Amino acid sequence: MMKITLKDLCKYFQQVKAVDNLNLRINAGEFVALLGPSGCGKTTTLLTIAGFYKPDRGEIYFDDRLVNDLPPRLRNIGMVFQSYALYPHMTVLQNIAFPLKIRKTPKDQWRRRAVEMAKLLGIADLLDRKPGQLSGGQQQRVALARSLIREPRLLLLDEPLSNLDAKLRLMMRAELKRLQKELDITTIFVTHDQVEAMTMADRIAVLKEGHLQQVGSPDELYDHPCNMFVASFIGTPPMNLLEAEIEASGGGFKVRTPNFSIVIPKSLASKIKHIPNSRKVVLGIRPEDIEVGQGELESTVYVVEPLGRDALITLDIAGVKLKALAPSHERYELNQKINFSFPVERTHLFAKDTGKSLYKEV
Repeated sequence: MMKITLKDLCKYFQQVKAVDNLNLRINAGEFVALLGPSGCGKTTTLLTIAGFYKPDRGEIYFDDRLVNDLPPRLRNIGMVFQSYALYPHMTVLQNIAFPLKIRKTPKDQWRRRAVEMAKLLGIADLLDRKPGQLSGGQQQRVALARSLIREPRLLLLDEPLSNLDAKLRLMMRAELKRLQKELDITTIFVTHDQVEAMTMADRIAVLKEGHLQQVGSPDELYDHPCNMFVASFIGTPPMNLLEAEIEASGGGFKVRTPNFSIVIPKSLASKIKHIPNSRKVVLGIRPEDIEVGQGELESTVYVVEPLGRDALITLDIAGVKLKALAPSHERYELNQKINFSFPVERTHLFAKDTGKSLYKEV
C-alpha cells in the first residue's frame, strides 16, 4: 500500500488544458474513482500518475517520494486498460506470468505464482486456453491477474468494465471491490459511469474539463453536491433542476418557481451561506424524493417509463417537466391529473449565475 498525493498537477496538450491545477490525496489502501464525462481529464490524470505522461507543472508523490521523473517501470504499479491487451499467441498461464518472466524469475516460481493468482481470480481452469477462446469477463480477469502478479503497491484501472455486457459488468463490479479489499491495495479507478463509481469506490473525485469539482464519499456527493454539475452527474435518474427566485420570509426563505412555491424553514435556512444579489436560484429535487399521488401540487402525467421495480414518471406542470420515481404497481395513465409533493429538507439550492450550492459544506 501507499498513499498518492497530487499537488497543483497540470497537463496540457497545446491549448487544451486536460488537467488543470489538480490537488488530490489518496490514502493508503483506498479505492478512489475518477469520475466525469469524456474529455474531463480522468484518463490523462491516470496516465500521468503511471508515468506515461510527464506533468507540465505540479508534483506527484508516492508516499513522500517525488516521482515526476521516475520511469513507469520503476513505479511499482499494476494497470488494466479498457482494452485488455493480452498476447493472443500466449496461453492464459503465459499471459499472467509474463511480468515475472521478463524479470528472469525462475520457471518453477513464476508458474507457481501464476497458478495462485489464477485461483484467486477464479480462472485456474482456463490456464491452457488462449485469449481468443475466452469471454470478455474471463479476459478481464486474466489482465487483472497479470497486473497483480507483480505485487504492485498501486493498481490503476482505466474503464476496465466498459467492454462487458450489463450482467457481467454487475458481477465484475462486486468481484473487483472484493478483490481490492482482500488485497488491501491502493486503487485508482477511471470511469464515466456514476453507478460504477458509487457502488465501488470509498471516495469519488468528480472532474469536469480538467478541474476537480468535488471529492468525497458516495453519500457525501449524493446528499451534499457542491454545485449543479455534481448534483446532475451523481444519481440515477439525474436531479431535477428548476429555475426559481428566493426571498426572505418570516425568518426563513420562500423559493418561487414559475409554477409553485416552497418555504425553507428556519432550521434549514440557517445552513444557507448567502443569497445571490439577483435572487436567481436553481431548485434541485431528486426524482426519488418526489411522492406521486399525494400532496397539494398539481400536475399531468406526460409519460410513464417502466423500470421493473419502479416506474419513471415525467410530470408536466404547465409546460415544466419533472421526473419522479413511483412503485411500478401503481398505475398511471398518460394525461392523468395527479398530485405530488416532496420533503423540503431533501431539496437543494444553487446560485443560478455560478452553479454553486447555497448550503454550507458539511
